[in-house]
Amino acid sequence: MNSPLFSVATPTRNALAHLKRCVGSVRGQTGVAHEHLVQDACSTDSSPAWLAEQAAQDPRLLPVSEGDAGMYDAINRGWARSRGAYLSWLNADEQYLPGTLRRVHTLFEQHPKVDVLFADYLVADTSGRAVALRREIPLRRFNIVNSFLNLQSCTLFFRRKLWDSGLLALDIRYRYAADKDLVLRLHDAGVRFVHVPEVLSVFGVDGNNLSTHAGMEQEAEVIRLRYGALRWRPLRAVALGARRVERALRGGYRRNDLHYRWATDEVPHYAEYLARGLSGRYSLADVQGQAERLDAAAERNPNP
Repeated sequence: MNSPLFSVATPTRNALAHLKRCVGSVRGQTGVAHEHLVQDACSTDSSPAWLAEQAAQDPRLLPVSEGDAGMYDAINRGWARSRGAYLSWLNADEQYLPGTLRRVHTLFEQHPKVDVLFADYLVADTSGRAVALRREIPLRRFNIVNSFLNLQSCTLFFRRKLWDSGLLALDIRYRYAADKDLVLRLHDAGVRFVHVPEVLSVFGVDGNNLSTHAGMEQEAEVIRLRYGALRWRPLRAVALGARRVERALRGGYRRNDLHYRWATDEVPHYAEYLARGLSGRYSLADVQGQAERLDAAAERNPNP
């Protein structure tokens, strides 16, 4: 196979139902050559066998099942096998919307001095129904150091030279927040980031995401202090407030309707959704409540 333009790494362990949809969303990308580097951490849910079967049918899917030191080590291992001009990672419970890779390639071509792109994204439940539309703002170091990372990994795309130079490798000492460390490290190295105000990806939420783990905040605090966060925590509210004001000025809290397609399997087949009145705010309770409403509706109408 000729060298691909994009190398997408996916870390996974015992997430076959999610993984099938993730693979489908990457497989459904058209207009640019890609490879999908799935790093399976010796799953026991039939993922290795399924991946081997799929790889025999699709040379773009390049799985490996082996032990690793966690999600970020798995991503590094995937990128170490990569050949693409642009690198990214997509967790098993996430998706690229149709046309994402082609659009990202166009943007990189239009902005040759940009090394990292990130975009807006949908937050969806396990059925692909959106609960929020997250419109982000350009990278502001002060905001990220003193509050939280506002760049979602499923929207990040990197030029290969960052990996070849050693800058892109994720720090595997971190289990939950290595992406925050990576973004700050790249920024401090002079890497140019650009925010694309377009919805390119879907971030799946089911209550089991590492971002909701209790260890996330502890690890994020270590990283904040490492990069010079304000020691007096009440002052950090300035960073959070500034981020919210800028998001509001840029329309980040405005409600919108959005039509999108969500891969339902590895083929891929797609579900067509029209989400109405999406805002930028959500909580885990919103996701769980939507699932309960859908389950109740299905019980009332078993044969719609």
